[in-house]
Amino acid sequence: MTPPLIVCMGVSGAGKSTSAQILAAKFELTLIEADDLHSLSNKQKMQAGAALTDADRAPWMQAVCRQLSTCAERGIGCVLAHSALRRAHREQLRSCGLRTLFLHLDAPRETIARRLREREHHYMNAELLDSQFEALQPTDGEADVVTLTALDREALMAQASARVVDFIAQGTITGDTGHAVTTHH
Repeated sequence: MTPPLIVCMGVSGAGKSTSAQILAAKFELTLIEADDLHSLSNKQKMQAGAALTDADRAPWMQAVCRQLSTCAERGIGCVLAHSALRRAHREQLRSCGLRTLFLHLDAPRETIARRLREREHHYMNAELLDSQFEALQPTDGEADVVTLTALDREALMAQASARVVDFIAQGTITGDTGHAVTTHH
């Protein structure tokens, strides 16, 4: 059976890293933090408040895909914290040899802005939030994307865990219509 890849995706401040850490520990999967694979120049650019270009992101995506392909070759399942804002990036992640589920972590803009302001020791500048929302391409028609909305971390993790259990057990996850499932609480 092809190992699973659970991608915790969304804009900066959505809770990707925290959710990925919890899910990786709970399901005994390898954790990959895509932020750690950014070049120093990308981190400095974002820290200065400048949005990354597609050219800036290309080597980063290659590094992420190399890690995922290595996991696939070794039969290792993973949880990836990755923005996956663009459809093309989601397609790249799907092509790495792992059975993929995207958990799109969503929250109101005000909640995310507050989280970004409260962060310490992170290169992502809160001023870039608008550019993150602008870069987020719709996931409509992507059956392997589940949007989870919860203000409370416990509720979010309960939703995410249930989806991961279903995905691992059944091999796929779709709603009744075969389209992405959205869960709001």
